[in-house]
Amino acid sequence: MEWYLPITIMPGIGMLIFSTTAQMMAISGEVGNLLSDKCTDFEHKIAGLKIRQIKRLTYSSTLLYSAAGMYVLSGILGAFLTKLTFVSNLLLIMGTFAVLFALILLIIYAFKTIKIRQIQFENNHKL
Repeated sequence: MEWYLPITIMPGIGMLIFSTTAQMMAISGEVGNLLSDKCTDFEHKIAGLKIRQIKRLTYSSTLLYSAAGMYVLSGILGAFLTKLTFVSNLLLIMGTFAVLFALILLIIYAFKTIKIRQIQFENNHKL
C-alpha cells in the first residue's frame, strides 16, 4: 500500500463530517424550538424521537472523526516508518470499518427521519 492512499480519502471524510454536523445542528435547533415552551404530549414524543436522531448522528460523527485519525496515522506511519507496514495497513482497515459503520448509522438515520416526518404529517391536522 502506498502511504498517500489514506490521506487521499480525507476530503471525502471531511465532507461527511461537515454534513453530519450540519444535520446535528439543524435537528438540535428543531428540538430547542419544540421544547422552548411547554409542549403537548405529541410534541414531547417528537422531540424524544429527534433526540435519538441526534444521538445517531453523534455516534456517526465520532466514528468519522476516529476514521480520519486512523487514516492520517496510517499515512504518516506508511510514509516515515516503512518497517511498520502491518500497523499502517491495520489502521487503514480499522478506519475503513469505522467509515462503514458510520455510513450504516447515517442510513438508519435517513430512514428514521422519514418515519418521524410521516408521523408529524399524519398528526398535523390534530394539533
